[in-house]
Amino acid sequence: MQMTDDLPEGIVELAKAYIESHDGDDTTDDEIEVEENLEYWQEQVEEFEEGTPMYEMAVEERDNYRERYNKISEQDERRSELREELLTRASSEFAPQGDWMNETVISALTHAIIGQQRDRFLIGDYSLPGDADELSKREMVTVAKNIHAVAEDTVASNGSLDEVWEMMSTDKRYPITKILAEEKELVSSGDISAQLDDDETDNPGANLRYVLNSAEYYPYYREDGDWRLSLLGEFAWRTRGPDNVENDESSHDNEETDQQSSLDELDNGGDSDE
Repeated sequence: MQMTDDLPEGIVELAKAYIESHDGDDTTDDEIEVEENLEYWQEQVEEFEEGTPMYEMAVEERDNYRERYNKISEQDERRSELREELLTRASSEFAPQGDWMNETVISALTHAIIGQQRDRFLIGDYSLPGDADELSKREMVTVAKNIHAVAEDTVASNGSLDEVWEMMSTDKRYPITKILAEEKELVSSGDISAQLDDDETDNPGANLRYVLNSAEYYPYYREDGDWRLSLLGEFAWRTRGPDNVENDESSHDNEETDQQSSLDELDNGGDSDE
């Protein structure tokens, strides 16, 4: 995607613009309704004889919905531009200090990565911005690399987190990962064990600690001995998780692509006699 020249330079301003772009009046339902009506009135334009009252009415309605459709498309493109710029900057510039610890930036970046605004970055043993001032320089490097990796994989889908998912989805760890993904809150090792089947691992804490002690990127977050998925882990689960999630998303994406192609044809052509 080619970036426009009017993107905010400061990361806080960029984050504000990104969040504001999602606060508009147009909802997904509105967009679907506009698309359906545009397609319907285009069909009527093609069916009625040119110059008749019904033809003129159909043209007027078609043009009205086409204008609304174009406006929504522009808004969607703007959102995509802002998201891509935010993620691109985060993939190389993020540091656990300064403006990157601003609550608006955290809200915007978590939304860009997992589709939900959060007020914290959860990474390994670190919760930011709360722990930011206590990080050693080596810990700052670790945190920065984790955010760089998840932001880069989000915007580029480059497979940089494939090895992380392999660690999360081994025979012993997948059941644990699944529980953490479903709970979405801190869970004790005892509560995890209680939810595991008899033939699954009986020491979830040790399995999770092994990942934090050996991996470069942290898919789990630990607080006072309790566990949940980190930001990176939640992203990995959403993008590499159960087959039914992947299949549902793939089917949805294909449906949207087909619908978009059909509507683009309507927008570019239709009634050449006008």
